[in-house]
Amino acid sequence: MRLEMSESAASASLVAALTSRLFYGLTLDVPDAANAGWLAALAGLLLSLPAVWLICRLRPAARRALALPLLMGLALDAARAVECAAYSESCLAFNHIAPALLTLPLLAAILRCAWLGGDALGGAARIWIRLFAVLILIVILYQLPYYNAGWLRPWLGAGAGGVLRAGVRAAGWNALLAGSAAGICKAEIGFKRLLRCLLISTAVAAALVALRQMMAPAFTAEPVTRFTRIDTLLTNGRAPLYLQLPMIVAWFGGMLHLMCFESVAACALLGRLLPKLKAGACMAIGLSAVFALALLRAPRAAAVERLAPYLYHALFAAAVMLWCVKGGEAGCAAS
Repeated sequence: MRLEMSESAASASLVAALTSRLFYGLTLDVPDAANAGWLAALAGLLLSLPAVWLICRLRPAARRALALPLLMGLALDAARAVECAAYSESCLAFNHIAPALLTLPLLAAILRCAWLGGDALGGAARIWIRLFAVLILIVILYQLPYYNAGWLRPWLGAGAGGVLRAGVRAAGWNALLAGSAAGICKAEIGFKRLLRCLLISTAVAAALVALRQMMAPAFTAEPVTRFTRIDTLLTNGRAPLYLQLPMIVAWFGGMLHLMCFESVAACALLGRLLPKLKAGACMAIGLSAVFALALLRAPRAAAVERLAPYLYHALFAAAVMLWCVKGGEAGCAAS
């Protein structure tokens, strides 16, 4: 069991996890942008670049200190992904079963992935990326007659302020996952490689958000429940019923990889923060924290919901402070 990843495994895992995080976040977590969620993904990319560049330029000692805020953010975000996936299962067909019970198989899958190690997760990401492309291509081809580009207007959705707020949230997810990938890599991972991963993830997520928006108009008249948003996403009545299967497989496959990547990365960052701690102990402590947060539904607490929009601000401020205190080095930025 080795929690750290090789450069290629970290890159593949980052692309798969970040694409899923951006898509589900802009679709379900951040309704501020309305039908301009795809623009928020692009805004998030631009906003996150300074923070990611700064993280790549930090000295090893500073990166070790940065592991603490990254670890805290990852544990909460992984628990949120677990809770959201379990709730999605309940919305689809198991509404007679408590989401807490549906969480248990997901936690078992995370435990198995962590036991296999970071490089195994990276290998699974390479396979998943190819399978995901096939599934989404099938969905797009069969849904072509149902797309309505007019539902992308007005282009700024509910206004530039909503797009900016959603973009800041997307920038926080970019900085969190990209910074974590840089922290858990066995070798120094350069900014150019992370930039390539960010560009791919943002392009795919923005395209998926735009295509999803062309299937139904944005909800603007009144607040919409999470159940309605998930139901609209996975069981869209305008599309043929046989398209629900590849869409559901793509959704849960992406969510499963996201929660596994964030959980394994949290354990690896704990090892970076406490170098003398063995891998088994890091896995036990890190996964225990994620499991407890998920089962207690801590990410849905009011205090956490209020602080969630400031994830990007916190990570960027931490990186700037560590740069000022411990300095940076130019060598890390080279590819």
